[in-house]
Amino acid sequence: MATEVIYKGHARQRMMQGVEILARAAMPTLGAAGPSVMIQHRADGLAPISTRDGVTVANSIVLKDRIANLGARLLRDVASTMSREAGDGTTTAIVLARHIAREMFKSLSAGADPIALKRGIDRAVTCVAEDIRERAWRGEQESLILGVAAVATKNEPGVGRLLLKALGEVGIRGAVAIELGQRREDELEVVDGYRWEKGYLSPYFVTDRTRELAELEDVYVLMTDLEVTDFLDLVPILEEVNEARGSLLIAADRVHEKALAGILLNHVRGVFKAVAVTAPGFGDKRPNRLLDLAALTGGRAILEAKGDRLDRVSLADLGRVRRAVVSADETALLGTPGTEASRARLEGLRLEAEQYRALKPGQGSATGRLHELEEVESRIIGLSGKSAVYRVGGVTDVEIKERMVRIENAYRSVVSALEEGVLAGGGVGFLGSIPALAELEARNGDEARGIDIVRSALSEPLRVIGENSGLAGDAVVAKVADHANPSWGYDQESGSFCDLHTKGVWDAAKVLRLALEKAASVAGTFLTTEAVVFEVPDLDAFAGFSPEWAAATREDPRA
Repeated sequence: MATEVIYKGHARQRMMQGVEILARAAMPTLGAAGPSVMIQHRADGLAPISTRDGVTVANSIVLKDRIANLGARLLRDVASTMSREAGDGTTTAIVLARHIAREMFKSLSAGADPIALKRGIDRAVTCVAEDIRERAWRGEQESLILGVAAVATKNEPGVGRLLLKALGEVGIRGAVAIELGQRREDELEVVDGYRWEKGYLSPYFVTDRTRELAELEDVYVLMTDLEVTDFLDLVPILEEVNEARGSLLIAADRVHEKALAGILLNHVRGVFKAVAVTAPGFGDKRPNRLLDLAALTGGRAILEAKGDRLDRVSLADLGRVRRAVVSADETALLGTPGTEASRARLEGLRLEAEQYRALKPGQGSATGRLHELEEVESRIIGLSGKSAVYRVGGVTDVEIKERMVRIENAYRSVVSALEEGVLAGGGVGFLGSIPALAELEARNGDEARGIDIVRSALSEPLRVIGENSGLAGDAVVAKVADHANPSWGYDQESGSFCDLHTKGVWDAAKVLRLALEKAASVAGTFLTTEAVVFEVPDLDAFAGFSPEWAAATREDPRA
């Protein structure tokens, strides 16, 4: 296949077109009262998707122009990263990235030095990120959860209370799964569960394309620190699981490509239901993690130290859980039964943790002791085995799916708020960092221009929120910036200017910080692009081909 190369200004201009197209589609979703975007379903005959979530809009846009699509891809990536790491702020990151990229493009067209420009942007972003951390408010937990959940869900009533209850049951590091409900009202159920930060080994395992999750019901769990090198080693146990009408979660040290291909092929064809993930733990800590999981699920860990082999595994060796939910970076097992062995291991770990805490300074390596204590505490959380299941209600499937995305974002935003605190919402949190940039001294004019780009970007979210509310965006920014109260802003719900902090309208500081960092990073990629190389499809291969003619001349297989 032939390739084509375009250079410098022309490449950036075409990429900028894609940035503009995607950003303009996603920008209406910014703010608590932002309008929705309707997306045609990829399958004909199915209802369209209505969403007020920036990452959902971004992921639905693929442009015909390949170079423009590269620019759109940059924004899709920054939105997806924000969704995974913080839950909220996807549209904010898109708005910031678009503004920074536009201003970079103008500066480069005027002859600015890209290296100095990027250095100024990076220095400004670091300064703002540190200022956000310092200004963040860490208040009473209940107020934080209710306030942040209200903003993230576009003021959905009752969601904050259920999230507060869920986190009260499982803790900030516990597992909270968001599922489709069967009733009009939202429901919360606390069940036994276990999770670890390793996801599926291939996106082809995904069963829910909208949420990018692989879900299994009535799950058998194979736990091993062995490497799966041959698919044939798994065939006997897969057949047993299939006969038992269950599904299989394979948690292994590593699954080689040859074996993974066999699992995927049969999973996609529906021969059996199976998902492969990396086992919990690292290095010499992994066997203990596997033994914990085996005790919790009532199975047996298949360990190399014991001389175990995968081709000799039987159904009795497998653990059992009610449900497994696997994302790109996390595995959650719901409905773990728990056993006397798991309770005994949990008690032993608690005693071990107390012993580490009781050691006085100088007794052993301080850093080593701290590391071991963190590992034990992490295992205690896992063996406690509690997960919360939030079932999203609604009248229609379209409504439920749209609400589910927002509630998932709200949960991640709440966790982010509890980790790093909050700032006044509605785009006001960024404005408070503008004075911090005044202290930065630039080495030259181009670096100063980079700092100015970040300074102007900090008011962009507030401007867009004003426009989404039917007001003049620049007038809203000017009115808020002139007020002496740093928490003064525009409340979309009431349609008035007020003290947002006092009213409980907050954004998680972590969300703001990550949105700016990710936006500047992806815009920096745009800035440093000097050439684009892409493939040109060979259309001659299909010259003269007519699908109608092919169908008409095909032999009838029934003849």
